[in-house]
Amino acid sequence: MNALIDQPTLKPTCPSCGAEVPPDAPRGYCLKCLFALGTAAPDSLPGASSPSPGGEGRGEGGQNSPRSADVPLRSFGDYELLEEIARGGMGVVYKARQKSLGRVVAVKMLLFGDQSGKELAQRFRAEAAAAASLQHPNIVAIHEVNAHDGQPFFAMEFVEGQSLARMNAECEVRNTEWIRRAARYVKIVSEAIHYAHERGILHRDLKPSNVLIDAFDQPRVTDFGLAKRLHHDSELTLSGQVLGSPNYMPPEQAAAKRGLVGRRSDV
Repeated sequence: MNALIDQPTLKPTCPSCGAEVPPDAPRGYCLKCLFALGTAAPDSLPGASSPSPGGEGRGEGGQNSPRSADVPLRSFGDYELLEEIARGGMGVVYKARQKSLGRVVAVKMLLFGDQSGKELAQRFRAEAAAAASLQHPNIVAIHEVNAHDGQPFFAMEFVEGQSLARMNAECEVRNTEWIRRAARYVKIVSEAIHYAHERGILHRDLKPSNVLIDAFDQPRVTDFGLAKRLHHDSELTLSGQVLGSPNYMPPEQAAAKRGLVGRRSDV
């Protein structure tokens, strides 16, 4: 009996790296291993137990799942991550519920956490700083820039709607009404980007998938991951490195002629 009482309590550890984890860790894995394995769904990890009722969330290019948005994937500081809504080469975005304020937001974090490398971490912070400095009704607002358990993140306004790219792809009738609507979107986006330029910010990755159409049929510019400050000498890229989306880059950006990239490049 005494031997049982004196036996030390075993603390839970991550089955991948052996690090200590809190009792409520998703499927028992630490955040570092979750992101190092490149997945947003703990149920898909090696050795994970069966999925909870409702299934997984939605990944980029995936299909909507029947999982209720009221069932969080996991807790992340002050946020309950509800479902993955976007994923790129640098980061992953979740629809989340902020527990302290009871509001729905979008939380963006580095795809591989602190394994992402110095350059990506710097670029991530630069994106957050650039977007947070812009307060415009047609630019997605940043609520918080912070870190949790060594994982940098920022929380931003959640826009209920779809991207201009998806809306355009699903448009079946391209009549005069649609043309006028598209022209209105372009006008509003142009005004928002002019506002950013006036405050010294280049977007450098304007494309239909980075424009969200909200519930009031208003376009909202997002994803400042490649943003650059005008008249600023520092650059988070190697000389000659091409940044952007090939189908939407102006020639000077595609040719990596950084000295020629300016306001006209966004336009």
